[in-house]
Amino acid sequence: MARLKQAKEEAEKEIAEYRAQVEREFQRKVAESSGDSGANVKRLEQETDAKIHHLKTEAGRISDDVVKMLLKHVTSVKN
Repeated sequence: MARLKQAKEEAEKEIAEYRAQVEREFQRKVAESSGDSGANVKRLEQETDAKIHHLKTEAGRISDDVVKMLLKHVTSVKN
């Protein structure tokens, strides 16, 4: 009976050690991926800002032409 109790205690100890090891590995992976996501967010924000700037520049460049075209079509009479 003492041997069975000792085996049970050893098994519980091994299980606790394994759980602790898995938890440490999980926490390490979470920490690594969290650092990467911050860099990804910053990169995406920069790309988004660049695209917005490009679209505003293009819109400003062609807005006069668009207004002229619209006025031409609105004010011309077709039979």
